[in-house]
Amino acid sequence: MPRQEQSPARTPAPPGVDPDWLHHSIAPKLRLAAKESRTFFEEELGRSGATFATWTMLATLKLEGPLIQRALAQYLSIEGPTLSRHLETMERRGLVTRTRDGADRRVATVALTDEGERMYATIEAVALRSQQRMLEGLSEEDVEQLGTLLDRILRNVTSG
Repeated sequence: MPRQEQSPARTPAPPGVDPDWLHHSIAPKLRLAAKESRTFFEEELGRSGATFATWTMLATLKLEGPLIQRALAQYLSIEGPTLSRHLETMERRGLVTRTRDGADRRVATVALTDEGERMYATIEAVALRSQQRMLEGLSEEDVEQLGTLLDRILRNVTSG
């Protein structure tokens, strides 16, 4: 006797809750937009010989100026060992310097070099073109509102 395919059991929604809300849930849309935007940006950066990690560190140092390594890791929301690996590569490429504090040799200040400034300028153009492409069809007001809404969501999920 041939075996009949059974459809997977569907877990019913709790009484009174219509699962249709999932079709309109913002979380999957945010995740997908972030994932696809980052993939797109990483591909664009790759064509310029850069990585997302390199871009974020160069952009942060350009924006904030020299930072101690611990502050840079916090700013980027990455672990110290991960940052150290990226900085070693960037140091070898001549993009950044790490200067140890004479009083506390454990503290290193990270700064852009002239080559890091040049690399930043090159990939800044890529970042600007990429952002422009991601925001195609949105007005300035739309972009401003999107930024405001995303800031509000971040506050909602990061405040206790």
